[in-house]
Order: sequence, then structure tokens, then C-alpha cells
Amino acid sequence: MKLADRVAIVTGGALGIGKAIAMACAREGARLVLCDIAAPALASAEAEVRALGTSVLSLHVDVTDSAQVAAMVDTVLKTWGRIDILVNNAGGGIGPKGLIETRDDEWDAVVNLNLKSQFLCCREVAAPMRRQAWGRIVNIASNAGRYRSNTGFGGLAYSAAKGGVLQLTRSVAHELGSAGITVNAIAPGSVLSERGWREFEALPVELRERVLAETPLGRFARAEEIASIAVFLASEDASYITGAIIVANGGWCAA
Repeated sequence: MKLADRVAIVTGGALGIGKAIAMACAREGARLVLCDIAAPALASAEAEVRALGTSVLSLHVDVTDSAQVAAMVDTVLKTWGRIDILVNNAGGGIGPKGLIETRDDEWDAVVNLNLKSQFLCCREVAAPMRRQAWGRIVNIASNAGRYRSNTGFGGLAYSAAKGGVLQLTRSVAHELGSAGITVNAIAPGSVLSERGWREFEALPVELRERVLAETPLGRFARAEEIASIAVFLASEDASYITGAIIVANGGWCAA
């Protein structure tokens, strides 16, 4: 197993991509820490992970709150004594709102959830990973962070925040590399998760048709396809990769 006995934190781990990543890590032998604010979904995800025969700790955490993030890390260290892997997956947008339509509070909420949360989690796990001289951080970015997105799924604020994730990844990779910690990001295109499908169906028909027409593979990604990349980056197979942005968008950028 590629992640045998590794302790892995997955934020936003109760649903969608996060849940798929958690399940994939569990199948590779990791001990899982599931963090989310969706309590019923969190309990369900915990049961599914536990059914795979691995240890799991589920925590109700608002990852935009520095005190809650610090408490989460403290709980994990008291439980298992180490943190090997962090997957910063928690995120979300407000729909296709541009500059004029986006309110201050919407901007703050989206940037906090998608960018500040990743900063907070990276900062808190850095010390224990440094003590171990080993660590893997995988940040979930987005195709929207590489191209404009105010007319698409997440809106202007989401696009800006995910663009920030790309630079956060590069900067933290540079800072922590000498300690044996790798930091990489995955930039998915459209993913067929519960939320992704709802957002897609809410778009105008012409925009939906354009999204698929501009994707050479002609379909959404499956959450499991993103999860397999996360497992690779968290494993020894990716030991010489850091500061990288792995794009998984079905060829959209080549269209």
C-alpha cells in the first residue's frame, strides 16, 4: 500500500472530491482525519471510510477559523502523534458573478474558504512535518485559477482565490522543501461531483454546451480521477515533485 500508516488530513472530506480523496487514501492504508462542517455527511463519510478497515477521526472544523484549525492539528497530534499528509480540499464559489455583482461579504467568504483556509492549514502542519523531516501537502486549486471564470462556474472571487492557491503552493513549496516537505496543487476542470453537477445544470444551456464542446475529452472528470492524482502526490512515487501544478481538465486548455 502506497500510504500505509500515514496520517492524512483531508479538509472538506465529507462530500465530492474530498470524500473521493479520503476513500482513495484509506484504500492505500492511510489513517484518515476527515474535516468538514457538514455534520450528517461527515458522519456518513466516516462510516464509509471505517468500513474499509482503516482508522478514521472525523472533526467538525471551520477551516477559515485559525483557532479551529490549530485545535484540529492539536487533536490529531494527541491522537496519532504525527501528521504526514494534508489535502487542502475545502472550497466553493457563489456562481457566475463578476466584478459589479459581487458584494464585499461574498468576496470575503469565497477568498476565506478557498485561499485563507489553505494558508491556515499549511501554517499549522508545517511545524510537525518539519520535526518529522517528511510531509506531503496537496492543495486543490482549479482550472478557474488559471483562466478567467467570472462567466463560468465559480465567479470572479472564486477564480481569484484559486489563482492565489497556485502561488501559495509555489511559495510554500520553496519555503518547506529543505525540510523534506513537498507541496503541490491539482487544478481540476469540471468534476462530476454532487455540487459540480448542480452548478453545471444551473448554467445557461449555451454555456453548458460550450463547456463540453471546448473539452476535447467531451466529459466531466470523475472525482475518483482527481483522487488518484492526490494519492500519487502524497506517496513516495512523487518524492521529487514539489511546487508543481497538476492540470486535470480533459484537455480544455488545448481546445
